[in-house]
Amino acid sequence: MISYHSSTTVMKNHLNSFHSTEVEESENAALANSRGNRSQPTDKKDPNEDLVFAICTSSVPYRFLKNKHFLDFCHKLNSDHKILTPDSLRSKFSKNRSEYVDRLKKELKHVEKAWLSFDGWEAKYMDKSIYAIFIYYVENFQRKSALLGIECVEGSATAANVGKLVMRMLDLYCIDKSKVLGAVTDAGSNIVAFLDRNELFHSHCSAHVLSLIIKKSAQITHIKELIAKVNRCAAFLSRSKVERGKFRERSSMLNIHGRPPLPFSDTRWGGALLLAEAFLNHYQSLSATPALQDYLMNADDLAALKKYVNVMKPFLEALNSAESDNSFCSEVLVQFSHLSNYASSLEQRSALGRCLSNETKSRYDSYVENDALLMSTYLDARFVYLPGILQRTRWEFIENSIQLYCDSIHVLNQTATGPPPKKPTLEESSFSQFVQSKRVSSHGSSVQAEMSNYKAIVLSGRPALDSSPLLFWHAHRDRFPILQKMGQHFLACTQSSAIVERLFSVCGCIVNNSRRNRMKSSTLNLHLLNASLATLQAKNEAGEMNEYDECEQSDSESEENRHEEISGEFNDDIFEEALARAMTI
Repeated sequence: MISYHSSTTVMKNHLNSFHSTEVEESENAALANSRGNRSQPTDKKDPNEDLVFAICTSSVPYRFLKNKHFLDFCHKLNSDHKILTPDSLRSKFSKNRSEYVDRLKKELKHVEKAWLSFDGWEAKYMDKSIYAIFIYYVENFQRKSALLGIECVEGSATAANVGKLVMRMLDLYCIDKSKVLGAVTDAGSNIVAFLDRNELFHSHCSAHVLSLIIKKSAQITHIKELIAKVNRCAAFLSRSKVERGKFRERSSMLNIHGRPPLPFSDTRWGGALLLAEAFLNHYQSLSATPALQDYLMNADDLAALKKYVNVMKPFLEALNSAESDNSFCSEVLVQFSHLSNYASSLEQRSALGRCLSNETKSRYDSYVENDALLMSTYLDARFVYLPGILQRTRWEFIENSIQLYCDSIHVLNQTATGPPPKKPTLEESSFSQFVQSKRVSSHGSSVQAEMSNYKAIVLSGRPALDSSPLLFWHAHRDRFPILQKMGQHFLACTQSSAIVERLFSVCGCIVNNSRRNRMKSSTLNLHLLNASLATLQAKNEAGEMNEYDECEQSDSESEENRHEEISGEFNDDIFEEALARAMTI
C-alpha cells in the first residue's frame, strides 16, 4: 500500500521492523478483498466487449456468431442477452477504435515532443505490408507509450508511401509533425529514407543490432555446426507431441525449469543463442529421454557449445535489457562501450573473438556518430561525463549540440511570469530587429550556466544505476528549467522497437490464417487494432508479466495449438471459458 523508490525504502524497512503486525493485517485484508472481488464480480462492462476480443484474437470466422449450437449455448447461460451479429460485430470494432482515438487524442493534446517506433510486416497470404506505429512521450516526468494504429501501406512499402501512412496517423490524433523528434526502428532503407527526408532523428534499434551480432557469431563454421545439431533436436521435439510430453515429465522430475529447447520464430532476436542456452539447461533431461539419444553431443562438442554460450552471455544480457520497455536510449552508447571493451579482451586468435570484436566495434562507431544518442547520454545524469564511452568525440562537442538545440526551439526560462509582450508594429526598423534578435538569443548564457552547474552536481554524486533518469530532472526541475525540458524530450525514446515486435508476434497467427486472406483492408485494420487493444488490456489486468509471454507462447508450450490456429481451427476449451466468463456477468 506504500509506493516507494530509492531513499523512501527506509520508510518500508521501518514499517516492516516496528509495525509488522499492522503491515500483516493490512496485507491480509487486501488479499481477502481481492479474493472477494474475484468470487463476486462487480464489473459492469458490456459482455459483448469480451466477445469482441475473443473473436478478434482468434481465428474463428465472424459467421460463427450465427452458429446454432453457439447461440443455444449462450441462451442457456443468459436467456436475456442478445448476441452480436457479424455486421454488429464490425460496427463494434469501429466504435472501439473511435473511442480509443478520442481518448488518446485528449492525452496527447499537451505533449511537447515525442518519439515514434514503427515497423512493417508482410502477411503470409496477403500481398500487403502492415505497419504498426507506437508513440513515446513524457508526461509529469514519466514516460508513456501508446499504440497509434495498425494499417496497411497503400501500394508498395516505399519511403513515400510509408511517410504518407505515418503522416496520416499523426493527423488522426492531431499531432503536429514538429512535435516528433525522431523514431527508433530497424535499419530498413525505406524507413531510414523517410526519416532523412523529414529531418528526423533515427535511433537504430539496439536489440536488432545485438541480434545481428549474435547471428554473425553463429555463422562461424564450427559454431554453425553445433547450432545445426541443436536445431535438429528442437525440430524433433516440436514434431513429436508424445516425446515432448515425456521430456517435460523428466524435466519436472529433475527439477529443471525454464523454456524447453523448442524452435524460436525466425524473427526472434538472438533466437539461435537462446535455443542453445535452453538446450544446455535441459541437457540432463534430453540425455534421460531414449528417443533423443541421436541428438546428443559428444564431450568436445558439448564443451564447445558451453564455451560459446558462456562467451556470449554479456551480449544476451544486453539484448534482454534492450527489449525491456523500461530501457532508455541513453543506455545504448554505454552498453556498446562495455561490449566493445569486453569483445576486445577476448582471445583475438580465435574466430569468435575476432568476429565479436570487429562487429561490436563497427556498430559502436556508428552509434557514436548519432546526435540523438549523444544528447540523450548527456541528459542522463547516470552516464554523462563518464570517461571512455565517446571514443574520439568529446563532451564539449555534445554541449555545443545542446546549445544549438536550445537555440533552435527557443526553450526559455519562464519561471517568472510578467505582462504579455506588446504586439510588434507592422514596420520595424532594422535597429529594433537587431536588438530583438539579441534579446531572443540572450538565453544562451543561461544554458551554459545550467550546463556548468549540471556538471558540478553530477560529478559530485550520481543517481543510482537502476533509477530512472527522469527522476533526476524532476528533482532538479527548478534549478535547470532548460535542461530538464531537453531531458523530457530526448529521454522519451527507448533502446529498441521491441513493443512493435511483440505486437506483430501476437497478430501473426491471426493475419497468416488462410481464412483471413480475403479480408478487406479496412476490416483488417479494425480487426488488428481491436486484437492489440485486447492484448494490452489483458496485460494491464494481469499486472507485471514477462515481456515476451505472448510471443513465446506460440513458440514453446503451445506449439501444437499454434498449428491448429494456423489451419483455421480453434481451441474450444479456451474459447468457451472466455465466453462463459463474459456471459455470467
